[in-house]
Amino acid sequence: MSVTIEGQIDLAGPVGKLLHRRPLKNSTVMQSFGIDPVSGDIFVLQPMSGGIQLTGEPAAVDYATRIEHGDLCVTRLNPAGAITGHMYLRGFGHGVGMGLENRAGVIRLWTETASVPNGAKKGFGTAVTSFEFRSGTVLDHGSPLHTPPYRPGAGARFVTCTVDRSAGELVLRFELDLKMYFERYDLAKASAGVWEPIQRIPHPDQKGWFQGYTSHGGVLYMLSGMPIHPDYPENPPPGNTYLTAVDWTTGAILDQRLCVAAPGLEYREPEGMTVALRDGVPHLYFGFACEEPGPRTCTILFLSAAPEIDGVKVLTDWQPLTLAAGVTADQNALKGRLVSIAGTTTLQLSGGVKGSFAADTAVATLPDSLTPTMPARANVPRNNTGGQCVARLEAGTDRQLRLFGGRDTNVITWAQLDSFSSVWR
Repeated sequence: MSVTIEGQIDLAGPVGKLLHRRPLKNSTVMQSFGIDPVSGDIFVLQPMSGGIQLTGEPAAVDYATRIEHGDLCVTRLNPAGAITGHMYLRGFGHGVGMGLENRAGVIRLWTETASVPNGAKKGFGTAVTSFEFRSGTVLDHGSPLHTPPYRPGAGARFVTCTVDRSAGELVLRFELDLKMYFERYDLAKASAGVWEPIQRIPHPDQKGWFQGYTSHGGVLYMLSGMPIHPDYPENPPPGNTYLTAVDWTTGAILDQRLCVAAPGLEYREPEGMTVALRDGVPHLYFGFACEEPGPRTCTILFLSAAPEIDGVKVLTDWQPLTLAAGVTADQNALKGRLVSIAGTTTLQLSGGVKGSFAADTAVATLPDSLTPTMPARANVPRNNTGGQCVARLEAGTDRQLRLFGGRDTNVITWAQLDSFSSVWR
């Protein structure tokens, strides 16, 4: 453990998962995300795809034009990863940061806006604003449906924001006079249009491509790194994703770690960060854009501030698994969990299955939170036929739990999974 101030989340801790390779409304790379503290819904910000025609547009618009104009898409997903809504934002920016509030059941998002293209003809925000999430809406910069834009300084560029719920603050990141900064504001005052900077710090070295940030408990967290892709031969597997923790009081780096979690992801470009509470425990979430070639998907991992008890840290408590057609529970319902044992993340299963398995068979579907990026395998007891009493069980990257070994000449009629314990990556 490498924690130097109270409330700091250990960047060297074991990693769990929230979403696994989930498609979004558009096919582009996710840029940032927020999590509703009430429902657990996830809101993902991404550039708009090309070829979409929105209200008021005479024809479909190509991707290069969307990127230059700073057009974005917000996708809403439920905790299981299903898309439940979306919005389009025109003229807002690139989507590098997002803040989220739940105000008595109404979701308000904070994002960049007033997009201006850079030299590479990519639009980035020059101010920040907030607005209510209304599924199906097309929101234009300058609309009365968003709050008056705020600029942290004349000529500010690459302006983005995030919400620190622990401190009730809005954090901005921006370039001013060719230097990058982070700045904190009181969230309630900013929401009322009163912008009084609390603190400004120079941008610390994030080690590589900047890809996201968040703030919690007096610590600023940053995400950086490149995709794993032939276009970037300087970034071979396991990639150069780094997590960085910064002390708000001093601006000094507290910890900086290479992150090799989820090694089986294709493309694996780090994108976006947030902190959310789960059962009262802070979790540091960070994302990866996946799939090569696209359409890109969204994977979100986390580091938990939950304590270890006797060397064991529960990352995801017992979750039910969905049985496949023709499969029934044997004695106890099938479920699984993720725990860290002496620093190694492990998938554990419980319960049993019964049926008539005369071939290698998918017996259940895993939730995203338990799905690995590389197959996890273990042997489990089965009915004894012809001296064969052990079968292989595999948790696949496609969310399928498969039972191997059944044949016409040696049918598996039941298997007990309580002994399943396998390294999870």
